[in-house]
Amino acid sequence: MREQVDVSRPRALRVSLATLAALISTAGMPPATGTDTFADVMRRVHAYVTVYEDHELSTVMAHERYHQQWLDNGTALKRERTVLSDYVLLQLADEDWVAVRDVYEVDGEVVADRRARLRAIFSEPREQWRDLAMKTAKDNTRFNLGEYYRTVNLPTFCLRVLRPANRKRIAFEKTGEEQIDGTSTWIVAFRETKGPTFSATQSGKDIPARGRFWVEPDTGAVVRSEMILGGTPDLSERATITVTYRLEPSLGFRVPIEMQERYDNPRRKRADVVIAVVTYSDFRRFDWRTLGLPGRG
Repeated sequence: MREQVDVSRPRALRVSLATLAALISTAGMPPATGTDTFADVMRRVHAYVTVYEDHELSTVMAHERYHQQWLDNGTALKRERTVLSDYVLLQLADEDWVAVRDVYEVDGEVVADRRARLRAIFSEPREQWRDLAMKTAKDNTRFNLGEYYRTVNLPTFCLRVLRPANRKRIAFEKTGEEQIDGTSTWIVAFRETKGPTFSATQSGKDIPARGRFWVEPDTGAVVRSEMILGGTPDLSERATITVTYRLEPSLGFRVPIEMQERYDNPRRKRADVVIAVVTYSDFRRFDWRTLGLPGRG
């Protein structure tokens, strides 16, 4: 690929204590009614994501099973791979967030340097964590199958679209309603309208994201997300990433339990396709300050 989906560009998220208090207050608004406007629901969604990242998911590590299939001409299986990792969110010094996929096994073979790499991040000042996390993400591309370079295949990547600091850069609209596992949701479509975009090609060219969120209108909780990158006249290669969230009883809030990915080129009928099904389990609290890394060795 000449223009490929690359890692997200850093965009700082600064939420003051006063702003956070206001958001928490907004999150406690009365449940949605038939008279609630789209603006009312989106306020709940923005508030939910802020509290979710800052106070819930940020202290959690999960086990990730990443199964990829590389299809010749979109049909015949050329190769498949299973990657096992720990997945954790890190808060940066500027209050933005990055996610780290700590790979420890590939097709049954142990990755020897995994614990040293994760400890290397935590041993450095927080001001350096972004660069170290980006380096880890790029290092992990060696485990990807196919010709599609990607570093945005993280389940929480799409949530940054909903951060309050970014809402003026994104166009949102309600496009429908749907029941998901017994939960009534609103379908909210989005598209990036201003740059610099969250994702870029390896040459630094903007890749505006588009997609949908399925949200609970009364709480703002994200039940499902879908993000599409590329598949346009400017970039024919396309990435589609769909994430499903479900309530985790041991934690008391929703967590990503499955991510589905598809990388293709709709303008090339004979192009290879890469698909992946990623599942998450064994959610547990994690405190980076102790460096007591739970899980595998």
